[in-house]
Amino acid sequence: MIAVIGSTGFVGTALTRQLRAAGPAEGGRPEPVRVLVRDEARARARLGGAGGERLDVVVGDMHDEAALDALLAGARAVYVLVQTVTARQPDGAGDFADAERRATELLVAAARRAGTRRLLTVGLIDARAQATNPWVRSRVAVERQLLGSGLDVTVLRPGLVAGKGGAGFDDLLTAARRPVAAIRGAGRQRWSWIALDDLVGYLVDALDEPATYGRVLDVGTVDAPTYRELVTATAAALGRPAPHVIGLPLGVLHLVAPLLERVGGHPRGGLRAALDHLADDLVGDPVPIRALLPRDLLDWDACVHAAIEQAPAVVPTH
Repeated sequence: MIAVIGSTGFVGTALTRQLRAAGPAEGGRPEPVRVLVRDEARARARLGGAGGERLDVVVGDMHDEAALDALLAGARAVYVLVQTVTARQPDGAGDFADAERRATELLVAAARRAGTRRLLTVGLIDARAQATNPWVRSRVAVERQLLGSGLDVTVLRPGLVAGKGGAGFDDLLTAARRPVAAIRGAGRQRWSWIALDDLVGYLVDALDEPATYGRVLDVGTVDAPTYRELVTATAAALGRPAPHVIGLPLGVLHLVAPLLERVGGHPRGGLRAALDHLADDLVGDPVPIRALLPRDLLDWDACVHAAIEQAPAVVPTH
């Protein structure tokens, strides 16, 4: 049994579908998958398999100890693919760092009770403990929590994930289709990127690879174009002229972030931290994972063409 937390998100949906379709074999057949969700009907509609075949559903969240116990019962591995920084949180969860820290504590305790030793998660490329952005610092703290838990943990760190339904990638598609494109921030930040299919491939391939245990591994491109260069490259892939790009100061967006957090039930400070992260360079070192798990990565044109051939995602998330 493979457990997935965050199965209805952008990366989690793609991973869960892949695990169900052609995931690790158990007796010659893909293993059953069990997911933790807040809304079962929505999850089944998004993930497919309304009849329940090979998809077990547990209703709850990472702050619900009973739900975590039910999720991990009999599971040999768990994927953790959640965004606490922008996800709706239960009352009393505190700011996003508090919510992430507490949820991680509960998850590790539940994994120990269940005997679930394998855990894979997705972080932020080149995240550093001394980063000025509190979200980045929080993600590093969670990684350290997990790596120090005694479980067999692997953290994969992508930059921009290129796929339909990813907020950053969808923004690029929208900007590239316009003659004049407004973007958040100056657009001078440099972003490594990886196709959604390749990130999911790495997550599946790493599951039973002991060489990835206890490792934090960057994934994606060696080159890191600026956001403006990605807009131009996307327009070229679409066969369109490059738009005139206008950068919107992040300070203006900061003014409305607290209101959006209150209305949406997001953890305090999360949206502002996420906005600030848009100005960060996303540059890492993907060479080590290429040696461990070789694969041919999709290029940018292939990502764009795949996206425009797909139907719109049901619930776009970051």
